[in-house]
Amino acid sequence: MHRIKLEIDSKYNDIIFNSLRHEEAPHSKIKCYMEGKKLIFEFEANSISNLRAACNSFIKWIDMVEKIAEEIEEI
Repeated sequence: MHRIKLEIDSKYNDIIFNSLRHEEAPHSKIKCYMEGKKLIFEFEANSISNLRAACNSFIKWIDMVEKIAEEIEEI
């Protein structure tokens, strides 16, 4: 079993958490929670390629949510 833990420290952690907490990835287990002010994503998969795919998807989604939050803040 392959595992990785991704810690996010952003002023938009609440928005990111609420946007992505119910998302899933095929062939991977994903756990999402807040630990203090940090947003934690834990990924687990049987193969490194499935783990990489899940991480890449979530990293792109996190970036997208953060960019949208920044744009909305400027309005």
